[in-house]
Amino acid sequence: MRTLLVGCMLLLSVLHARPAAAAYSHAQRIPAAELTALARAAIARMPHGADIAYLPVSALSDQFVDLGRVSLHLRSPLVTSAYVNVPIAIDLNGHFLRTVFVGYRIQHYVMAATASHDLAPGTVLSAQDLKMAMVPFTGLPLNGTKVLVGRQIIAPVRAGQPIAIEQTLVNEIVRAGMSCVLVIRDRGVSLVADVIARSSGGLGDQVSLYNPQTNKLLSGTVVGPDRVELDLSGGDGR
Repeated sequence: MRTLLVGCMLLLSVLHARPAAAAYSHAQRIPAAELTALARAAIARMPHGADIAYLPVSALSDQFVDLGRVSLHLRSPLVTSAYVNVPIAIDLNGHFLRTVFVGYRIQHYVMAATASHDLAPGTVLSAQDLKMAMVPFTGLPLNGTKVLVGRQIIAPVRAGQPIAIEQTLVNEIVRAGMSCVLVIRDRGVSLVADVIARSSGGLGDQVSLYNPQTNKLLSGTVVGPDRVELDLSGGDGR
């Protein structure tokens, strides 16, 4: 009895499989590669440049249609701020059958400061550690190299990766309470004085100073370790 039941089940499975096989034998395949090539032709006519690219986002599968004369018609791309969808109409024997879409994501690129080589945590950035390069725009703020020079990396950065200001700390080369050298420039004349820093700062930062000889408060720009510059001709301090 059990053998008879198993035999019936096998017979039913064969009978159910036959229509599917028959249907497949009466179909023709449109390769996904052919559809993708059509879509690429449409993308090639889109605006291009160093600051934009179109990245495929949808995996298109082969299309199966009944036997007959197949024609493919490329339609105008549907463009948004972030995506491009390329519609391709499939006709069979002169009649519309279906539309398939090939999707692309619009990737914008911007110039930003990147690491010129691998950087370890604690590295104080110099101009040689940085270079400007085109990087994918993610919507996060980016910056140039000038604002990064003299700052300290807080996490490893691989060569070519962008460096945001948030990935760095101020390398305080002038510290509050410590003595430092103040260089005062005024119309080609330079004077040097020993002063005391009242605030801390890194390269390029403004710090407040106290001159014990004149009992006056000043401010200047950090130009090096324990060294501050005050340019009176340029209105840099008071």
